[in-house]
Amino acid sequence: MDWHEYIDKIKARLERERDELRKRARRAKAEAGDELDKMEEKWKAFVSRVSDVELADVTEEVRETAEKLAAELREGYSRLREAFGETAGKRGAEDEPEDAASGGDDADGGAYTMGYGEEFRRVLERRSAQSHAADLLPLLRRDMRVLDFGCGTGSISVGLAQAVAPGELHGIDMEESQIGIAAAAAKAGGHDNAFFQQGDAAALPFEDGWFDVAHCNAVLMHVPGTQAVLAEVKRVLKPGGLVSVRELNTPSSFIEPEFGQLDAAWTTFSGLLAANGGHPRMGREIAGVLREDGWTNVRANASFELFRSADDRAFFHRFVSEWFFSKETVEAVAKHGLVPPGQLDAWRGALDRWRDHPGGLAGFAWGGAVASKPG
Repeated sequence: MDWHEYIDKIKARLERERDELRKRARRAKAEAGDELDKMEEKWKAFVSRVSDVELADVTEEVRETAEKLAAELREGYSRLREAFGETAGKRGAEDEPEDAASGGDDADGGAYTMGYGEEFRRVLERRSAQSHAADLLPLLRRDMRVLDFGCGTGSISVGLAQAVAPGELHGIDMEESQIGIAAAAAKAGGHDNAFFQQGDAAALPFEDGWFDVAHCNAVLMHVPGTQAVLAEVKRVLKPGGLVSVRELNTPSSFIEPEFGQLDAAWTTFSGLLAANGGHPRMGREIAGVLREDGWTNVRANASFELFRSADDRAFFHRFVSEWFFSKETVEAVAKHGLVPPGQLDAWRGALDRWRDHPGGLAGFAWGGAVASKPG
């Protein structure tokens, strides 16, 4: 046996062990979910039974039942935590890890830089399949099954669902509030082939080889463990299936005129993203990342999302003012020492001037790629 054959055997064995561990993890997650559902139903039944009882009429027996049930639920949660080797849920607020910015943790341990505030939701809702998945749309066909991982509010998802109808679009996002918005948008648009659920892109709740296409927009730039997510996406795709990724390339984004101040804000945003475990240059790196990960037929693409009309400038100004200058983001920027004292105030003034300038222009630089899973 030569050296290369030996290495291939080791690689194959490790891949089998990895796949088996993933299957066990998915089974364990499903079993934990079933147990949680049972405990929740038990609690709901109790609440329903006593909801109409006046406080004065509550008997000692009812109080004891409630306390016993609460203890049972706590014991059940503790059992699940122990099964997964976790301590989450036992710590108090003072023990919570500090996020680098607003928003919770992402699928692989970093903080989601953008958070889930109203101001960023409005940015997401401006995006559509036509504007942000233009390189994928011509490749979609009726009856395809599409995964939109990190689907957010579903503004892109519904366009993908329409393109493959009566095929299926399955959106998944780690944030429950986003799933609710996406499902409502699909219902309002009559997209009954679009389905949404909360979940982790690094542990997708789907069978191997189930999808024809996987799509994401502005997701991998926030995920420290990019390879873990791509491995899961590759697992759920059919051989020859497509992945379409579009990510921000922060260093190429711009604002003009910048009044001697505003270019540095992009650098600060890049620093904040990196501090959260993200990748500010993912838009320009993604084609190379996919090639190194073993994807084939990689086709890179790029575009700018422009803000140039008076309404666009007002929107961009409002978003930056509400998000970048929010209490949470300002505290994160200070925590990581990303700007000198007084810089934020200077940026606020420069941004006001930019909004009112008739030639004001800003652009998010996007880079992406479409690739195939090896057949």
